[in-house]
Amino acid sequence: MEVIFDMDGVLTDSEPLINAAAIAMFKEKGLDAQPEDFLPFVGAGEDRYIGGVAEKHCFPLDLPSAKTQDIRDLSPTRSSAAQAFPGAVELVHACRQAGLRLAVASSADEVKIVANLRQIGLPPVLGRGSHRG
Repeated sequence: MEVIFDMDGVLTDSEPLINAAAIAMFKEKGLDAQPEDFLPFVGAGEDRYIGGVAEKHCFPLDLPSAKTQDIRDLSPTRSSAAQAFPGAVELVHACRQAGLRLAVASSADEVKIVANLRQIGLPPVLGRGSHRG
């Protein structure tokens, strides 16, 4: 038997952290993006989350470079703020002890999945079959 955990909303809520990092990245590039600008793109993956806001404001953006900067901006914030939802880590450990195969599903890029898992005290790959998309 396999258990698949969704990252955001089940294990942790990283949306406020990702939003703050994306806003900081856009600000450094000259766009005053607001938190509500990102709402239509939540859960659509990193390319759409960042690229959608750039499109909305007709703001030229080198997406690969912006994502790298977004991840850089996320690191200091994440180190002090990301937390697991109550009972999430304990449930993962109980599933593992029961011999269940574990996986994570997320629309986030792998680097953010790994950062989230590490921050909440779980191994970067819960099990074979971790999936993005």
